[in-house]
Amino acid sequence: MTFEDKHEPQTVRELIFADKATQATCLRYATGKPYKPLMLWGEPGTAKTTTARVIVRERYRAAGYDGAIEEFNAADLTPRDFDKLTNIGSFLRFTTGDPIVLINEIDVFERDVQAKFRSWMDRHKWINLIVTTNEQPDVEGVRQKLMPALRSRFEKVDLARPSVQDCVPRAQAILQQEGCAVSTQEVQLLMSAFTGDIREMLPLLEEAVEHLQQGTPPQPPKPSLKVVSSAGGAA
Repeated sequence: MTFEDKHEPQTVRELIFADKATQATCLRYATGKPYKPLMLWGEPGTAKTTTARVIVRERYRAAGYDGAIEEFNAADLTPRDFDKLTNIGSFLRFTTGDPIVLINEIDVFERDVQAKFRSWMDRHKWINLIVTTNEQPDVEGVRQKLMPALRSRFEKVDLARPSVQDCVPRAQAILQQEGCAVSTQEVQLLMSAFTGDIREMLPLLEEAVEHLQQGTPPQPPKPSLKVVSSAGGAA
């Protein structure tokens, strides 16, 4: 098992959020059946897909179901595939009582497909949808790929980039699971190169674990040096 697989979040409390309101909304979706589908949006690296999977897993556990997550990418779906989604929903309703379908990158649907998908949603409101997008559907002045009539059918949650401080508790818990006792200050130092892309966190921690298990304290990353040209400008 890889380090990433070993420490993949399984519950909402193991996820990292930049604010409590977003965490509360995701927990509400993980433990109940809200009346609107959920749209997770944000920059790449904000763990949208991971968050969606965790919500589905939590709901599956509550239903006593251990089957695979029904996950798709909108780039692979055409209107001809919508009947397949309906059949999957029917199977999940029968086996779990809670049919959930996850669709990533919903913004890649062309406008005509969005209209057909919206119509399909209206006919199958009993299917609980969770979708992700890199778009910014609630930001004024940003050109939108998603049509308003489709956006309005979702509760939209912004997954903002977390800070180092947001990540420290989860990072410290992972290190402790690996048998590495480190202080909060030491974790902050280890995470000093973290840029907010959650996909970068586990590689940083895996490297730190290797050093600690070998008895050599991990070194914080060195700041990059700027090369200054003779003209005085940065190269």
